[in-house]
Amino acid sequence: PGVNCKFEPKPNATSYGIGRQPGSSIKPFVYATAFEKGYTPETVVFNLKTEFNSSCGPDYKPIPGTNTTEKECYHPVNYNHIFSGPMTFRNALAQSVNVPSVKVLYLAGLKNSLKTIRDMGITSLNDPNRYGLTLVLGGGEVSLLEMVGAYGVFANEGKREPVTGILKIEDAEGKVLEDFTPKPQQALSKNIALLVSDVLSDNDARSPAFGPRSWLYFPGRDVAVKTGTTNNYKDAWVIGYTPNFAMGVWVGNNDNSPMVKKVAGFIAAPLWNAFFKEVFKDLPKEDFEKPQPQPADKPVLRGEWQGSATYKIDKISGKLATQFTPSELIKEKVLTQIHSILYWVNKKDPLGPKLEHPENDPQFSLWETPVRKWAENQHIREQTMSDIPKEYDDVHKPEYAPKITVISPTQNAIYNPQNIMNIQVSQQSKFGLEQIDFFLNGTYLGSSNAAPFNFSFVPASVVEISNPVKIGGSVKATLKIIAYDKVKNKTETTVPIRFSQ
Repeated sequence: PGVNCKFEPKPNATSYGIGRQPGSSIKPFVYATAFEKGYTPETVVFNLKTEFNSSCGPDYKPIPGTNTTEKECYHPVNYNHIFSGPMTFRNALAQSVNVPSVKVLYLAGLKNSLKTIRDMGITSLNDPNRYGLTLVLGGGEVSLLEMVGAYGVFANEGKREPVTGILKIEDAEGKVLEDFTPKPQQALSKNIALLVSDVLSDNDARSPAFGPRSWLYFPGRDVAVKTGTTNNYKDAWVIGYTPNFAMGVWVGNNDNSPMVKKVAGFIAAPLWNAFFKEVFKDLPKEDFEKPQPQPADKPVLRGEWQGSATYKIDKISGKLATQFTPSELIKEKVLTQIHSILYWVNKKDPLGPKLEHPENDPQFSLWETPVRKWAENQHIREQTMSDIPKEYDDVHKPEYAPKITVISPTQNAIYNPQNIMNIQVSQQSKFGLEQIDFFLNGTYLGSSNAAPFNFSFVPASVVEISNPVKIGGSVKATLKIIAYDKVKNKTETTVPIRFSQ
């Protein structure tokens, strides 16, 4: 021991020194920061080979006059060397795709991401100038103990408990000398923690990279998990959690020498899986609470990669919607204009207005150039404002509303609520009547879908005629009729009815 020994027993890799590089297992904290900023799991960036050093050009070479060497240009690759085009944050995190994740870090902000990491309990990442955009790929050192503790914050819905190895101290007679008292602090918004858990436990999103029944999958159990592998396979990580348990595995050589690729990929995950299975024998089953959807008015934030300039049409006429177009018939359409996300959003305020001059962002041309080339190679037809319809919805107008006259019942008669009541109407409609809905005192009675659109019911068996307005010796109720034509124009009418007591 101590001489040429890869497995020196003295260092404790879970907590000693500055730690080890975490690879992609650091990514969830960066995505959490982006979610806090207003981005969503459905937000789209392009998974294309991209230069990220602003002293280099989109051709991955130094810009003349910048004194930058070719080695200093930074265009990371993905694990599988595939650049697939548009990709959501959800899929990029679940499948651990590198290029989109570097973009997420730029959008989230390095300082903001490091603050999230510190708030969640990781104390060793204190040199932002050294990490730069490599942080999201594991460019700094961490300990397994703090990493599992920070993942535990996700499990605990954003609340952080200090990592502790001693819960209770008793003397020989069983008297409690010291007892751990939980003091949770909200380190991350609850819904943001739930969003991350929702992504990391999404086996469908993970499957394209890991397969549907990988070592990360437990049938019938909600398990959120992330892997990490560093350059030359010096470190392999798997960290995962349920709502009531968190556990991580690190595999590597203590002298920081590389492992065989097969060893890195096929030891950490099976080991982690086997331990989790043992834990599940006694661990109660709990599911993650579903997160609330993030507000996202901009198409690019909710999964529309084709563009972010929108207009609304009426589904029936195909023309521009108006104030009279029924809401269920309004469809938002996106003009096909393929750009990087930096064209559509202000990265500092993604929910706010877009920048007037997005090209001033130092990363803009580096992201935009490969996106435009990709769109050209896909033979995607770009659209302009001239592709927006010029005419407005002309089938939904107030004057086109169906006209309904109630023939029976009448408001002058008094009806026995125990007897069958027959509703008869006459109607006129420009586009033909499709349906009439009937209500008594706000209670839905049923619908008629064919001419002559009559309807029968027994009032007492459908709705209790109680606590009504009394008029003399009778009880007053209200019959409401809503009629729809074949293009969803509608009209509403009410008839007061009197029932005997």
